[in-house]
Amino acid sequence: MGKWIHFLSWLLIWPTLFANDPDLRTDLVQRRQSVMEKMGNRGMLILFSADVRPYSGDVSYEFRQENNLFYLTGNRHPETTLVLMPQNSSRPEILFLPDRDPRRELWYGKIASPEEVADTSGIQTVWSSSEFDSFLDSVLYGRPYRGQASQFEDFFADLRKGEADVYLLMEPKPGLTGEVSEEFRFANRLRERFPGIQIKDASQIFQQLRVIKSPYEIKQLQEAIDITTEAQLEVMKILHPGLWEYEVEALIEYVFKKRNSFDWAFPSIVASGPNATTLHYHKSQRQIQDGELLLMDIGAEYNYYAADITRTIPANGTFTPEQAAIYQLVLNAQMESIALVKPGVPILTVHQKATEVLKEGLFRLGLITDPSTNQYRVFFLHGVGHFIGLAVHDVRSGDHLRTNMVLTIEPGIYVREDSEERLIAQGVSEKELDKIRPALRKFMNIGVRIEDDILVTEDGYQVLSQTAPREIREIERLMRENGKR
Repeated sequence: MGKWIHFLSWLLIWPTLFANDPDLRTDLVQRRQSVMEKMGNRGMLILFSADVRPYSGDVSYEFRQENNLFYLTGNRHPETTLVLMPQNSSRPEILFLPDRDPRRELWYGKIASPEEVADTSGIQTVWSSSEFDSFLDSVLYGRPYRGQASQFEDFFADLRKGEADVYLLMEPKPGLTGEVSEEFRFANRLRERFPGIQIKDASQIFQQLRVIKSPYEIKQLQEAIDITTEAQLEVMKILHPGLWEYEVEALIEYVFKKRNSFDWAFPSIVASGPNATTLHYHKSQRQIQDGELLLMDIGAEYNYYAADITRTIPANGTFTPEQAAIYQLVLNAQMESIALVKPGVPILTVHQKATEVLKEGLFRLGLITDPSTNQYRVFFLHGVGHFIGLAVHDVRSGDHLRTNMVLTIEPGIYVREDSEERLIAQGVSEKELDKIRPALRKFMNIGVRIEDDILVTEDGYQVLSQTAPREIREIERLMRENGKR
């Protein structure tokens, strides 16, 4: 059985491998051109595919392509390498793929032919992966490969001057004690064996390009978001006390699969009662009780693009006054932060607005005694958002919002059982604690986070996840109508 699971995990790669989308092809061509321009139309870029990761024994995790390689090729196949050489007059783009193997295809499914890959990606030069080492040996020693020397003339001239740049992905940096990535080891081998090259980090190039989404990318993100909001809505319709967190998680991920989501963008967070005060709770092993809140931080992935949406709802369909007070404070902070979103606004300003609203509200509710201090950090434990795209915590470049960025805005308040200890660690005196303790008891184990996905438009913003209700009255009405409460 284990071998079959291993084979099936690979087989899942193939259904979308040959999808021929003209809009995607156009996007891929433009992305590669933009990368080469960022390289100054000189040098060489090398991108490697991700590895197939073992799960247990001969069972592997489902394969997921390295994001930057996917960004430039749309290719979901392991053992793939992309080389960009802007100075190569006839072959500036070369993709190295495994050879087709009838025996392998018997087990794993069809491997893309060079013609199919060229048609999908727009890359006209597709060679066997077995040629990559020979290609690199020849070119980095200044010898032509599969062509006339004139094709490589400018690159070879830079080699002779010791100015040939070779771009690799060098993030994350390992430091002195961290684990050295395969790219770092590869870079060291190149330095040792090929005089005349200069290793450069391509990470910043991809950060600058990927942070701004094309219309095609926004379309993929919107589909992932729509799938995710449908899952949120389905839970609102059926939720009642007595369900288990894992039952809710099963429904969420059923919706993902039903809508052809490749997978979740991150492990679903389905947290009831006190579990909602743990930021990344993943166990889903608690039975949901009457009078509690359920926090669902979930995201479908569609064509590698990630959604990230959080809703916090009452298990019985009605917020208690204490829950409503915390919820409305978080919602106010989110709405005021979203209202600031437009091109040119410092990203920090959005976070600061949420912090300002939460501090004032926590003071009003009696959970802090001084809004001018960091007492609020006991209850607001994270930043107000992040970018999304090919990763749920996607790349960031620059300090200001720009048109066609897509980000989350997700303030939260978490009144944890250890809140008093954490207030003491913040330097709160016993006298101040005496003032705070009644509010701690009143709001204990209430965790609320509200998260939406926001597109920066030319003159403001668009809430891409607006179909999932977030106003108290809208949530209660939906749950009441569908649950006949």
